[in-house]
Amino acid sequence: MLPYLVVSGLTTGSLYALVAMGLVIVYKATTVVNFAHGELFMVGGFLAYTFHVLLKLGYVVSLVLAVVAALLLGLVTERVAYRPLTRAPAISLVLAAVGFSFVLKGAARQIWGGLGDYIPFPPLVATPAITLGGLILVPQQLVVLAGALICMGLFMVFFTSTRAGKMLQATAENAKAARLAGIRVDRVYAFTWAAGAATGAAAAVLMAPLTFVYPDVGSPLLVKAFAAAVLGGFGSLPGAVLGGFSIGLIENLAGGYIHTSFTDISAFLVIMVVLVVRPTGFFGPRAVRRI
Repeated sequence: MLPYLVVSGLTTGSLYALVAMGLVIVYKATTVVNFAHGELFMVGGFLAYTFHVLLKLGYVVSLVLAVVAALLLGLVTERVAYRPLTRAPAISLVLAAVGFSFVLKGAARQIWGGLGDYIPFPPLVATPAITLGGLILVPQQLVVLAGALICMGLFMVFFTSTRAGKMLQATAENAKAARLAGIRVDRVYAFTWAAGAATGAAAAVLMAPLTFVYPDVGSPLLVKAFAAAVLGGFGSLPGAVLGGFSIGLIENLAGGYIHTSFTDISAFLVIMVVLVVRPTGFFGPRAVRRI
């Protein structure tokens, strides 16, 4: 039982990590938590369903098209919900993001709702489960884990080895100094929202064959990704990855050994404990108090 729970936890944790990275990417550059991120994930899943199931395109092609479409939707989100309120109080940005999330959810119900509330998505590998000793593996789980790790690796390389990634980090450190250095900060903000939405769409395409696609799928996932980001330290990409895997393992082990009800509440418990014990998370900077 333990090996299965660990593998399942790593699989779901990789998806939480990928979605948490999308949250952190936006937060690093703008210090804003994108509360519409869950709905961007949901729309990415429906777009992949449209390309793969309705239009009969290949799985990889559907993944690429869904990510590109979500990237464009992220640009729209930044332009509609964030840029007009750049100088507004933080609560205005939060309310705008929440309002835009309801717009996306309503649009999804209007466009895809007639197909049923829960839409199945065919797996990439339609082969029987693999049995290794007492461990039963679904091939799609391996696809999800590998795909999530590849996406994480690409983002890590982007932020550490490319000029655009370093510009984003410079903007995150000090937007005023970055602007004085000639960096187009507005373009960096737009790119971060687009990149965050793209990571959500990639996670949705990977996750869809293991679950159903439905308009409310984004809300609970946002909570899990937020818990992962808090656990790892908001603003830290390695922290988001570690936090995502940790949340996946915690909820699967708690659901398997304590009670299934703990699967859903474990993320909230993690947030409560982390905020009390170490508010900055694993990799978050310690606060400096002036005396």
